[in-house]
Amino acid sequence: MTELALRYRRKTSRHEVELAAPRGLVTRLHVPDEDAKAHLVTALLKVRCEVDEELELFGEPAAALGAKQRQKLRARIGAVSPIVGLVANLNAWENISLPAAYHGAPPREQVASLAHEVLEAFGAEPRRFLARLPDELSVLERKMATFVRGLVAAPELMVFDALEDGLSANDCRHATRFEAEYRARAPQGTVLYVDTREDS
Repeated sequence: MTELALRYRRKTSRHEVELAAPRGLVTRLHVPDEDAKAHLVTALLKVRCEVDEELELFGEPAAALGAKQRQKLRARIGAVSPIVGLVANLNAWENISLPAAYHGAPPREQVASLAHEVLEAFGAEPRRFLARLPDELSVLERKMATFVRGLVAAPELMVFDALEDGLSANDCRHATRFEAEYRARAPQGTVLYVDTREDS
């Protein structure tokens, strides 16, 4: 039997969303609407579910977890999502390095090296990019900064929430490279793309 990175179920009077994402693979999920997507992504990022939801991450049922266990599982998840946006008054570097500063790891030098490497792979000039505030970045650049911040913790699960929203066709081509950059650093990692049926 295939080992799952996550299992999720939510049933409402309007629809049912069910997901089983195998570890190490790519799963693409089209949910019925924005509300269903917001519930799913929020449950994943908080490792917590509401009464009408069931969530299991890396074999652990979320409903049975204490705060410390949830925090440990949360650290294994990275995301590019509007739900985890950038802090407006911090520049890109401060946003990217914020989780490492908060948790005390990895070292700032390692975060800087990762940021420079990934940004250069996307054709950005790191020094200039990292000095800018979120309002000075394009939609794609904000997603790039969020992606790099997500990579800092070396997540086992990377969630791409409506990755192409707000992007031009050319920017979408750049965004498709996010998965390859993640895979280069986490070959055994799990990738989940989530979008709405109305957008697909």
